[in-house]
Amino acid sequence: MGHKKGEVLKTAFDSYTIQAQIGAGGSGEVYEVRDSDNAAFAAKILDPAKATTSRLKRFKNEIHFCSKNTCRNIVRVHASGVTPDGATFYVMPLFSGTLRDMMSTGIAPASVLTYFAQILDGVEAAHLQGVWHRDLKPENILFSTGENLLVVADFGIAHFEEEELLTAVETKNNERLANFLYSAPEQRARDRAVSGKADVYALGLILNEMFTGRVPQGTEFRTISATAPDYGYMDAIVGQMLRDDAGSRPAIDEVKRELIARGNEFFSLQRLNALKTEVIPEGEVDHPLIRNPIRIESVDYEASDFIFVLSAAPPPDWITAFQNPRGSWGSYSGSGPEYFRFQGARAQVHLGSGGDPQQMVNYAKSYVEQANRQFAEIVREKHRKKLAAEREQLRKVVEAEEQRRKLLASIKL
Repeated sequence: MGHKKGEVLKTAFDSYTIQAQIGAGGSGEVYEVRDSDNAAFAAKILDPAKATTSRLKRFKNEIHFCSKNTCRNIVRVHASGVTPDGATFYVMPLFSGTLRDMMSTGIAPASVLTYFAQILDGVEAAHLQGVWHRDLKPENILFSTGENLLVVADFGIAHFEEEELLTAVETKNNERLANFLYSAPEQRARDRAVSGKADVYALGLILNEMFTGRVPQGTEFRTISATAPDYGYMDAIVGQMLRDDAGSRPAIDEVKRELIARGNEFFSLQRLNALKTEVIPEGEVDHPLIRNPIRIESVDYEASDFIFVLSAAPPPDWITAFQNPRGSWGSYSGSGPEYFRFQGARAQVHLGSGGDPQQMVNYAKSYVEQANRQFAEIVREKHRKKLAAEREQLRKVVEAEEQRRKLLASIKL
């Protein structure tokens, strides 16, 4: 393919000038480019000669997924277009290197899990959105030195489809086979379903390699306990991830729970938000009444009572916050927040003689705003306590299992 320095790639809203080629893969090439403001980016260009219908579809899916994705550990596509010679491309941030580069210089054992947590977050975020990578390897994990950030790249455009992978494994030489070092057993066999558990297998291989510098092969591979004894417990976790039966491998959240239980507090579970549109960390509260706070939609007046129609029926904790506000507030005698009566989405309060109707409405609006703030604090505090209790329970389970193993190991029959 070979695009030259100075060639301009145009998108709908900007143009990017090629500076130099910085990488190449089975289906295209990657170039350093500069936008119209001279900011540095990378452009991945699909080779037209290899742009089969399947690859074009995968490339399109990758662009769509990485354009809308918000997870910081998944590569973000900023723009896309077509070169003058008909090659499809997309523009992404320019990274310092890959996980392979990091491993070639060596990663301190104390830093491995902090980096691995970022990789897990990226892959888990994809899985939560129904995307299986199926081609995870250190070359597809990019690293930003300035941000100390790892991101997973090359989604949706596996270099070899399953049938191609099978053919390559069966017919190509050892040099060719090296490209499939991180493939799961089901990716090497005919008519076996490939799911996200193939990513778990690859992650197990990568995790062991980050500690030992070697990819597990066979039964007598270099273990983490032999290389970094303080992290010897990781061998059992790697073993679970490398099970031949995909169904027996743990899901990513199960791997995270095991690591959290071992005291690695920097690992965090993730979930889809209430709208199923964004992956968020477990510590982030996504309550609908925090996202869309209650407001007064209309006001009525009957028999000296104000009736306020709210945007939603408030839950008990919100009503408690409303009727027991913290700090100071204004009110008329007998019509403060503690006197409001709630039924569904209606709030009712008596307005005594001498009260200013407009001022009463203003007071009610301020009570609602204060209740929204106080309710958000209540929800967040309950969520923090729930997560702390769950993590403590995980720790106790692992601790009990460790004690059981030690006791059994000390017994002689």
